[in-house]
Formats: sequence, structure tokens, C-alpha cells
Amino acid sequence: MSGIYVHVPFCRTACHYCDFHFSTALSGVDSFVQAMLKEIEMRRDSGVWKDVCFETLYLGGGTPSVLDASDLKLIVESINSAFRNPLGQNAVFLESTIEVNPEDVNVESLKGWRAAGFDRLSIGVQSFHDSQLKWMNRKHSGKEALRAVELASRAGFNRISVDLIYGLPQSEGDWAKTVETALSLPIDHISCYALTVEPRTVLGARVKKGIEVEMPDERLERDYLFICDSAKKAGFDHYEVSNWAKTEKSRAVHNSSYWSGAPYLGLGPGAHGFRSNERYSVVSNNHLYISSINSGKLPDTSEVLSKRDRCNEVMMTGLRTAKGVDFELLEKKWGYNPAKINSTQWNARLKSGDIIPVRADNEIYFRIPEKKWLIGDSIASDLFVT
Repeated sequence: MSGIYVHVPFCRTACHYCDFHFSTALSGVDSFVQAMLKEIEMRRDSGVWKDVCFETLYLGGGTPSVLDASDLKLIVESINSAFRNPLGQNAVFLESTIEVNPEDVNVESLKGWRAAGFDRLSIGVQSFHDSQLKWMNRKHSGKEALRAVELASRAGFNRISVDLIYGLPQSEGDWAKTVETALSLPIDHISCYALTVEPRTVLGARVKKGIEVEMPDERLERDYLFICDSAKKAGFDHYEVSNWAKTEKSRAVHNSSYWSGAPYLGLGPGAHGFRSNERYSVVSNNHLYISSINSGKLPDTSEVLSKRDRCNEVMMTGLRTAKGVDFELLEKKWGYNPAKINSTQWNARLKSGDIIPVRADNEIYFRIPEKKWLIGDSIASDLFVT
């Protein structure tokens, strides 16, 4: 299942921890939208994607909800008419997600997003505590976050995901209250990420100067295990290291396609795309993006991945899921079986319980157990074919 990702590189304020590409200069929105419409045409005319059926659409960023509903509708309609959809031209995608911030959610904006074709919201809550939101430089309050979810539910959005961050500075019980509050809301999905210190951010600079300190691994593990346990008790399925779904139909179809290695089209500055073992990235600079598009050139940097690269990537993303990895299938498809090539590391990980067998689709898969997902990348990297 293939999807289309649109990166909207604008935010009203700069979160202190974020290293994604964005700009707070909203005066550039109109020029961006016009360039986006041209990029869509250029991608279509390139012919690279003519035989790919796209079933999902995802607008991320940045903050897509800073765009007017009319601009969002224009972008979606242009995408629908330019690329193949299994339901037919100008059909609504099987899943259309837009990331929104609580301060942008109101009755009118919700109507506009529905009119633009979106049926799933990903709301950037992060926390329900005002002190933490202020520390992160978020624009909304805890009450606004609650109201945003409730308004979206009343507006008919049956698929609502909230983003949360753990490992924040907190008083005793803050994280538990955030998790319990989220699980009490009319949502069907949670994405939850550890606070990470990135060098080119306000938080990174403060840590470097000694103004802030990184949270110890023990705190991160405690917070992570708390949401794992709480979500399970609330009936949520932990289907990927950072994602929980109320039902199987609640899973993020678009993101799942990334993990399966399906082709995906990326649009906008800072976006990435992938097709036929070639990955491309669009320049992460709004001015360069717009000027390049206006001159008729796609501002891409690309790399061709070897079969070994693909094997390693599919293994790593697969080990981040509850389904796990079929290592025999890896060998059939890419010519490498990391379990055989790195047999010493493989047997050690099996013995320690870092990797366990599971049965799915009448086949034997191997996965990392939930309690060890926090060290999943280091487990996977031990098995990389080099």
C-alpha cells in the first residue's frame, strides 16, 4: 500500500525540542502553496509515479493546520487529479490524515478539514500540563488540548490520534495524569515519543550550556513502561514501538506502509520519497525550494540503495513492529539473512530474550518484546549485514 506525504514547513512558534524543517515566517505561505501545486504537476509529468496506486495521504510538518482550509483543499484536489487512486480519479483516499495543533482546532477549521477530504486527525497534544507546554514553547494550554479532541469528536471525526511526549521535566504524577487523561478521551490512536535532545535546537543549546540536563535512561524507561501498561489496560494494541491503536482498523495505515517498505511520494521542502530502491530528499529550505520549483527543477537529492541496504532497513523497521520480521523472506527477497550471517549475535540475542519468535500468517516471525523496544535500534544494528 503506497502513500503520499506532504510536508508543510510552517509553525506559529518554534518548539524548543524540535529539529524538523519549519519556518515561523508565515508570510511565505502563499508562495509555498503555489510552489506545491507546481511540484505536484512536475512529479506527475516526470512519469516516475504513473503506475503507482496511492491509497493514503498524510499532511505533516511543521504544522499543516496553519494553512487556510481553502489552500488545503486546493492541494488535496491537485494531488487527487494528478496521481492514481485505486478508488478512481478525484476519489477520497482510503485514509487522509492531517496533523493539527490544538490552538487551530475550532468549529470552522474542522468543517474546512472535512471539506478538504481529511478523515483522520493527528493532534499535537504532547502534554496536558501547562508548565510542561510552556517549557516546550507550545502555543496551546492543557484545556485547549482537551477541547480540541472533544470538538473534533463532535464534528464527526471518528479517527483521532494524539501525540504525547515522555521524559519531560515533571512533578510526581504528571506523566500518569497525562496518560490517564489521554486514554479517557474519544480517541482511537496514540503516538508517543521520548524527548530527545537534538543539537540544533533551543533545548540542545541549553543542555550544552548546562542550563538543562538530559533525562536519565531510567526515567525514560519508567515513563515508557507506564504508558505500555496503561494503554494495554485501556484496550489499546501496541502495534509499533511508538504507536498504540484501539482496534486493528485504528492503526495508522499510512505510517504502516513506511515500515513495510512500500513506495511513497514525498512533496514539499524537507520531505522524503522512495521508489524502486531509490530514496530522494527535497531540500530543507523554503526559499531554495520555491525558487527551484519556479525555475522548473525538482530540488531533490537522491541515493540508490543496495540490496544489503534494503535488507538492513526492512529488518530494522520490522523489528520495531509487533508483527516482527520473517528472516527467511528477507533472504528470498534481498539475498541476505542477517540471522545466518551474524549467527553469534543472533544466538546471543535469542538466548537473552532480546528477540523472540511469534507466529503470524502461518509463518514464524521474530520480534523484539515490548519491554525491550527502547533498545530496539541497538539490537537491530547488531544484526546489520555489513
